[in-house]
Amino acid sequence: MNKVLAFDMGATSIRGIVGYIEGGKLITEEVMRMSHSIKNKNGRLYWDFDTILNKIADTIIENKDVSCIGIDTWGVDFGVLDKNGELIDTPFSYRDEKYSIGREAAKEKMSELEIFKNSGNQIMTINTVFQLLTLKKLNPDIYEKADKMLMMPDLIFYMLTGKKIGEETIWSTTGLYDMGQRKVSDTIFEKLELKKSLVPEIVKATEAIGSTRDSKIEALRSLDIDVIPVCTHDTASALLMTDSFLDEDSMFLSCGTWSLIGSAVDKCIINDKAYENNLTNELGFNSKPMFFKNITGLYLLEKYKSQLEKKLDRKISFDEISDYVKCLDKNLPLIDMDAEVFARESIDVKTEIDKFIENNGDKIPQDDFDYFAIIYESMVDKYIEVKSDIEKILNKSFKKIHIIGGGAKSSVLTSMIADKMWVEVKAGPYESSALGNILLSLLHLKEVKDLKNGIELILGSCEIKRIDSK
Repeated sequence: MNKVLAFDMGATSIRGIVGYIEGGKLITEEVMRMSHSIKNKNGRLYWDFDTILNKIADTIIENKDVSCIGIDTWGVDFGVLDKNGELIDTPFSYRDEKYSIGREAAKEKMSELEIFKNSGNQIMTINTVFQLLTLKKLNPDIYEKADKMLMMPDLIFYMLTGKKIGEETIWSTTGLYDMGQRKVSDTIFEKLELKKSLVPEIVKATEAIGSTRDSKIEALRSLDIDVIPVCTHDTASALLMTDSFLDEDSMFLSCGTWSLIGSAVDKCIINDKAYENNLTNELGFNSKPMFFKNITGLYLLEKYKSQLEKKLDRKISFDEISDYVKCLDKNLPLIDMDAEVFARESIDVKTEIDKFIENNGDKIPQDDFDYFAIIYESMVDKYIEVKSDIEKILNKSFKKIHIIGGGAKSSVLTSMIADKMWVEVKAGPYESSALGNILLSLLHLKEVKDLKNGIELILGSCEIKRIDSK
């Protein structure tokens, strides 16, 4: 029996989960969970990378009987190495508002439609391409010293193995990778005058193997544990656990800090309609195209919950929120979950929602708890809009949605989706990114026969609920 260790890194917490097969079922054990936060230094927002890396190293040492390690993280963020392979500076966070500088700089050389047509990515200020341009403009010393840029999971892979690679699914989030051509975009690098030499060797998930014996972390070199690039973008790992990965007639909704709603498709959709609707293409396992939209998700609800707890000087449980929203019997105004203000780190949620509502000529709610309902209702309203946009472009109608991530736990949200979208809902698994990560490590070790067998085995070991529309 081979055990594997998955590091599943979200924007607010990191999980370390050991998985193995016993009695025809997947057994998982959470061996580490750590909250982490963004740090402000000299007016810029950074990840606390040293703390993250030290916790990962400690967790490996505490679980040295595992045979394989996989890492998945959020998209778009990266670190840069110098010619000696040393990390030049702590990686910036996508929440940094300075990236608007890079976006404006890009517009001077390429239209955003042209960037979309050469990448296939939804145009968002947080995109790696705009981050890199911002680095070049604000930190030219770092940019000039940089020899390689490694996306966040690739950077951790490098620290654990000494190997510099770029895994395809995480690179498909950058705005620098031509999804139609399945390679880095020459046009974008040339027109935006960026160094293409920064790009490492791009590999597909599971196509490279490293070992902790070659780690940049001395304490890990006495171990000899395989480290593989799984689907290192957490969304790509998570979607392995949805019906959508094998059934293109089912939509997926990955509902966590961000909401990602869409469908697996035969080929990338890179046309004017996709651009106008601000939709995106990314790649899943074995280069499978995914067509969807990124929307601010539970981040806004959790941010508001934290701010209201501080105001009321008490904790608020999700059960309390759910009970209030379920019993609510009044019409409330909606907000646009696409508005960039609702994704900002510095946001005062109530203030910004009030501004949005007033600008639309609606009345501000009187009860603090009404804002939870506004956020839930606005999320579902945006899902309805995106579903319609995707259906028109694909010329098909979806009757099923498979929801994964933390939002799948919410009976309020899943019921709203079933009732308002008139779809059959499957909810779960909740730790889907970690499970997709574990699956590919088990596949690497030949603990499962093939991908389909592995998916069925894992889903058969998880709690999954079905919700029908009323």
